[in-house]
Amino acid sequence: MYDLLKRLLFPLLKVEDKQPAPPAGSHATFQVIRACPAFLAYSLFYWKLYAAVWTLGVVTVSVVLLIINRWLGLVVVPVMAVAAFKAVVLYATTRLNYDLRWYVITDRSLLIREGVWVVREITITFANAQNVRVTQGPLQRLFGFSNVEVDTAGGGGTGPHGEQSSRPHRAVLRGLDNPGQVRSLILEQLRRHRTAGLGDPDDQAAGHPILTPSLLDEILSEARRLRRAFDST
Repeated sequence: MYDLLKRLLFPLLKVEDKQPAPPAGSHATFQVIRACPAFLAYSLFYWKLYAAVWTLGVVTVSVVLLIINRWLGLVVVPVMAVAAFKAVVLYATTRLNYDLRWYVITDRSLLIREGVWVVREITITFANAQNVRVTQGPLQRLFGFSNVEVDTAGGGGTGPHGEQSSRPHRAVLRGLDNPGQVRSLILEQLRRHRTAGLGDPDDQAAGHPILTPSLLDEILSEARRLRRAFDST
């Protein structure tokens, strides 16, 4: 049933069930990560809760209407049809939200694509990344998955009173059953990026020098030698 709904909804939503294209350029690291099945079970738990509340509400309203007047039972049929339609659509979008969730990690950036009705694609570069942490709520712990959050440097927006805002942005990789490995992978890319200093990975691939600590020491020593030579003249 879900596959049929999927084939019907994809043309209407104008979305594609395929992984995002990698950013332009060569990549020493390119890894695609998906949310785990436990995240789908967690999402469907909320759908079941919603469906149960709707069913209870519809049954209660139907009984009350029939008690008041049996002819009001004619209203019950469209109400039940609307409730069933909403439950089916919510089930389909819950499954689609899981299927259309992609996390792509390269040596330069992190890309997150998610959403069904509104597709959001977030790309953050490791040059702006600051904090990487694993979070897990009580219900997430029960289902057996965690989230990995990546904070980036704040943008140049303004606050509600016109003041400059430096609030950091946050990218969240939701529904991971291996959060420690994903966090280590992101931290490794951050370490490599910061070790490279101001150099870009394309510079290294093209044979251009990278500003490593040893190279900076050599430049400093050469500058001191030239200073002494200049002062002695």
